[in-house]
Amino acid sequence: MTDQNTLPFQRLLRRFARAVRAVGTDDLVHHGGVMAAATVVAGGFNYGYQVFVGRYLGAEAYGAFGALFALFYLLHVVGRGVRFSASRFAAELDGPDERAAFYRGFLLRSVALGVGGTVLLVAASPAIAGFLGLDSAAPVTVVAAAIGVELVLTANQGTLQGLQRFGALGVFKVAQAAVKLALGVALVLAGFRLYGAFAAVVLGSAVVLVASTAYLLRELGTASAAQTAFRYRRAYRYVVPAAIAGFCLTVPANADVVVVKHFFPAVDAGHYAAASVLGKVLLFLPMGISTALFPKVTADHAAARSERLHALFDRALGYAALVAAAGAVGFWLVAEELLLLAYGPEFVAAAPLVRWYGLAISAVVLAVVVLNFELARDRTGYVYLFALGSVAELALIWTVHDTLIQVAQLVLVANAALFLAGLATVKLDLDLHPTRLTNALSTSNE
Repeated sequence: MTDQNTLPFQRLLRRFARAVRAVGTDDLVHHGGVMAAATVVAGGFNYGYQVFVGRYLGAEAYGAFGALFALFYLLHVVGRGVRFSASRFAAELDGPDERAAFYRGFLLRSVALGVGGTVLLVAASPAIAGFLGLDSAAPVTVVAAAIGVELVLTANQGTLQGLQRFGALGVFKVAQAAVKLALGVALVLAGFRLYGAFAAVVLGSAVVLVASTAYLLRELGTASAAQTAFRYRRAYRYVVPAAIAGFCLTVPANADVVVVKHFFPAVDAGHYAAASVLGKVLLFLPMGISTALFPKVTADHAAARSERLHALFDRALGYAALVAAAGAVGFWLVAEELLLLAYGPEFVAAAPLVRWYGLAISAVVLAVVVLNFELARDRTGYVYLFALGSVAELALIWTVHDTLIQVAQLVLVANAALFLAGLATVKLDLDLHPTRLTNALSTSNE
């Protein structure tokens, strides 16, 4: 009887061991793990930066800082489009000459975009400052400078991602956060306060921009004279849905902070900003998976390897869901302790908000995996659906905002609905129309 009971248990152990070995040899896990580790380390520096600024400025001033920082990410939408475009074509192009020529041309165009974006934002800074209730437009001008540098830096980040140089990409990610923290502490303590905090963002990005440009120029070399010029109009066309995808990635976890700053008292806005910053912890590990997923899907799509896409999607979604669920449960159980440790007793009242925000970010994580998968396959239908859903989410928050928890619940419901719609779309597409990949590939290359 004992032997009969032991046999099924041994089989279960063998299956578990095989599953562990399969996960350990999965390049999605390896590359996603590299990016997740870099994201965690960089996130530690970023949280150190946020916590220092929050503790030093206090809840009221931190509300203004949180809104400006969220504004920075919202305006970074175009940069995300640039990164997606650079990543896609760096992954799709074959030879070293093609990649070298593409990178140099794309970098120059990104510089022009960064300069133009900064000029436009400086011109609009008085209106933006008025909306946020700031006494001066100067902080918005500093944000404009940060956006200009970031627009150029995203071209480098996207190229590294497309080439699957995840080690270098991770090092630069950590370096950017470390420089921002060091300079932020120094400048704020020197008396520059809000201006010093954002000047550190500009300088950290600038340092990494110089270093990553030098690295890519050395690694890619110079294209041969006979190299055919890349048709950049392909990249321009792709930037539009990619920028919309960037909008989708940015809005769920940032726009709500700006709206809360507009409608709620300063202390409440500071509490919401703290909950938002803590909630974004749940993005660290799953976003590493999404970063590794994008170029792999693009490469399989370009090579018409449709049979691999289904398994790739399931693995990415499963890994992300596991991490997000564990994090949300942890946030629900120890919200007070996290706030006390990170921000001090002044912010402990935000604990109920942190619990709901953790659930909301978990829904965001799952929706983002679907969004990355569809964009990498050039399936823009879901991108536009996601954009409409994000706009609807903003409209709901703008209209219905009786309490801070209600705002977090709206973020949860909107992104859960977007995830379920995207999951159904992907499954139907992969299960019922596997040959559409080849047809889409031939159409996109015409």
